[in-house]
Amino acid sequence: MMSRSLVSVLMPAYNHERYVAAAVESVLSQTYPEWELIVIDDASQDGTWEVLQSFEDERLRLYRHDSNQGAHATLNEALGMARGEFVAIINSDDVFAPARIAACLETLHDTGADLVGSDIVLIDAAGEPVVEHWWVRAFSDLKRVWTETGDWHATMLHGNLFMTTSNCVFRRSWLEAVGDFRDLRYVLDYEWLLRGLIEDRRLAWLDAPLLHYRLHESNTISERPLAANLECAAMLRALVPQLLGANALERMRLEHLTAQWARIEQYQGEIWATLRHEALAAKEAELFPLIARQVEWIADRDRWIAERDGWIAEREQLIARQVEWIADRDRWVLERDARIAADQAALALCREENALLEASTSYRLGRKLTAPVRWLRGWLARWQ
Repeated sequence: MMSRSLVSVLMPAYNHERYVAAAVESVLSQTYPEWELIVIDDASQDGTWEVLQSFEDERLRLYRHDSNQGAHATLNEALGMARGEFVAIINSDDVFAPARIAACLETLHDTGADLVGSDIVLIDAAGEPVVEHWWVRAFSDLKRVWTETGDWHATMLHGNLFMTTSNCVFRRSWLEAVGDFRDLRYVLDYEWLLRGLIEDRRLAWLDAPLLHYRLHESNTISERPLAANLECAAMLRALVPQLLGANALERMRLEHLTAQWARIEQYQGEIWATLRHEALAAKEAELFPLIARQVEWIADRDRWIAERDGWIAEREQLIARQVEWIADRDRWVLERDARIAADQAALALCREENALLEASTSYRLGRKLTAPVRWLRGWLARWQ
């Protein structure tokens, strides 16, 4: 009978292009054959939808939002589509072990529980196991509480042993008793599980690592730790009276206790804010002298800049005068070269005219006629 029961596997997907194929393949690889996989892409901005469309299996049902609806709304929509007697959830960055569904169904059948979880292996973005991390220590501590007490109320009040919605395999009767997920950013699965305890639903655990929970840069758990803890505290205050109050009187007392708890958190927040303000004021007082010195340094720097600009202006003036001197020199050189060229031309003309004169008949005749005179002048010059 159990082997013929349909299991609806629900996968909300958002911006997990790098991981979603591994998540889908881990469902396709299940040893238990009777399942349907409902995937809703919550308006991813990366290639998640294209990766999903690359798979072909008649058991795979793909849907896509036009705008982002958030995790709780997407999960609730998928819950409404589920047709199986049993339901499993897997986030689009996590991985099921091949025997997860079969082992969880067997445990639900053998124990009569309404919801079951299992041990978890923390993996990194590349799919390798992570050994040292605060998450590993937190899970080990919660597992220790469950092992020592065997009490689900004590364990779940200590913290969420299931750690993630991916670790929930449950009967449809659980959903009918507990209802949908509420609009919570960080603890929607924790709140949902505690409501199950309030409704007297039974939990079970498998001491086998059948889920790989992926740690990467965009995990919600690492997003805003303070906001996550405040949301968790507010959720616990709201549910503890119902969870622990066996009668009206106990519930009333617990309500007053949680009201005091809320006031203490408020006071802690105010005290923290005051201490932070005082620390900032003290740091500011330390910084004021530095700021004053900085103002002096800036004034000195501006004075040096002004002096430098004056020197630059003087240098520019000298350069301008130098340019003028060079222009004058070049002009004088041109004039000199022009005069030299004119003189050389005149000299060449004179030489040409002399050569013509010396070559003429009259010049040679004159030289012969005046030769005695030149001889007499030379003779007289020697005897003087």
